[in-house]
Amino acid sequence: MSFAYLASTPGLKYNYSLFAAPAGWVVGMSPLWWAIGAASTAAPGSYNNAMPKESWKNLDNKLSDPKLRARVKRAVAANDNTHTNLAWFSAALVAGNAAHVDSTSLHLCAAGWLLSRVGYTFAYILIEDRKWSFLRSLFYWFGVSSCMTLFVKAANQWKKLPW
Repeated sequence: MSFAYLASTPGLKYNYSLFAAPAGWVVGMSPLWWAIGAASTAAPGSYNNAMPKESWKNLDNKLSDPKLRARVKRAVAANDNTHTNLAWFSAALVAGNAAHVDSTSLHLCAAGWLLSRVGYTFAYILIEDRKWSFLRSLFYWFGVSSCMTLFVKAANQWKKLPW
């Protein structure tokens, strides 16, 4: 057994980074699933699957608890934001894989993005005080930096090609 093997990321001898894209979708959907459950429990019939966007627009009339109403709205916004960023993340994963970026970097950046989105989602839903809302921004920028890292590493790999 070589030192390189011992020093490598344990259990990650193979490239599993592309599995992070569907995992990112699940992370992105989780706040929406919670919002649907919370709204439906607090006010049965408040969520209409036939017209979901209208359900969120009419939330002020349906949910009497202002704290829950605000959390549900923020959960829907967290879902929207994660899906907006999922394309950027997926493109970074594809660029990194196409350029044959080392699997450790791919795994660390993918895990970093996923963890940043989990943190972002919890921060978005649970933080109500404006002075602590910067934590949500920190999670957001950590995720962006994970994607940027993959793009830069991919570009560095591609520039080695003799064309």
